[in-house]
Amino acid sequence: MNKKAVLILASLLLFISASHLTIGSENPWKDKYEKVGDLKIHYLEAGTGDRILVFIPGWTMPAEVWREQIPYFSARGFHVIAVDPRSQGKTTKTETGNTYQQQAADLHAFFHTLDLDPSYLVGWDTGVTMMLDYVSSPETLRPDKIVFVEGSPAALKSDDYPGEITAQQARKMLFQFEDDRKKATDRLVRGMFKTTQMEWMVNDLIKSSMQTPMGAAVSLYFDYFTGDRRPALNYVVFSSLIVTTTGNQAIGEYMKSKIAGSKLVTIEDAGSAIFLDKPQAFNQALEEFFGKY
Repeated sequence: MNKKAVLILASLLLFISASHLTIGSENPWKDKYEKVGDLKIHYLEAGTGDRILVFIPGWTMPAEVWREQIPYFSARGFHVIAVDPRSQGKTTKTETGNTYQQQAADLHAFFHTLDLDPSYLVGWDTGVTMMLDYVSSPETLRPDKIVFVEGSPAALKSDDYPGEITAQQARKMLFQFEDDRKKATDRLVRGMFKTTQMEWMVNDLIKSSMQTPMGAAVSLYFDYFTGDRRPALNYVVFSSLIVTTTGNQAIGEYMKSKIAGSKLVTIEDAGSAIFLDKPQAFNQALEEFFGKY
């Protein structure tokens, strides 16, 4: 083979390789924005159809945490949307309104603006908190089914409630964020997993979490820590699934006992980000719960 032919072949191989990398790096969803009141809400969208499946992330986390669920369910005929709540991800950061009641109101306005009637709602961590505020509102668009992922209606432990943390633990965590937010966020994100994750993804989550202003992050955490949304469980009158880890099973069992007809699934050997730690088990649990269309 002469020198010219070698150069042509090398160039062709480089082109094919570059094209492959470009295609492989594309996300299987569309990044979109919608003006809703004082916000420009960022959300991810994939798939089409009548079954609208909405994912809500936890404290300071972005919509991209659902990266294993968006392509999975959109490929199975769901119209999938993952939302960045107020002051999280790429949605507008505000100095006021950083409560879960307001985030719930934002979600309601978002649905109306896009003329969406969600079939299924899935919330994780404080996304559960927001969903409880959402369903307890008389103006709520009632979903057909709802999924609570590793969340709780109240944070504090008491004699009649298992809880997640004590007042001292909450105080310590907030002080760690005040002292060195980067270090505390790194610890928080890495602590969400029990399995080894791709470093670029972990770093992306750390970077996204840091984008929530400190004031907003503290306000949201204070709302979660001091709130008691156990009465809101009475408003969950539709089919419900609670997905939890073994470490949070007591709260899952409490929620199941308060939500009539609810189902509890415990996924072992997973961190709080169950859907990234054990995506296959998590996706299959949701798919079974949603059922065939």
